[in-house]
Amino acid sequence: MASWMKQSIGLATFAFINLVLFITLSTPFDFLMDTIEEESSNPATNVSSQVVPILNNFRTVFGLMFLFSMIGLIVWFFLGTHEEEFSEY
Repeated sequence: MASWMKQSIGLATFAFINLVLFITLSTPFDFLMDTIEEESSNPATNVSSQVVPILNNFRTVFGLMFLFSMIGLIVWFFLGTHEEEFSEY
């Protein structure tokens, strides 16, 4: 029972840290991507059609990084709470 409580507290703590990191890093990352997109549409370079799909991929990877870390936390919680089941057998 104590292990379950420790795992719950750990999950809540790491999930909160992950959420705060996402909220904190989201604005500078969007600013950086918007700046790159704006500069790529400059008539002198005119590479916007080549850059925009890559920037969209970076935005997707940025969001998936935090989504997968949350999924990893849930898996870690599930495996950690069931750790003692097999050691008692």
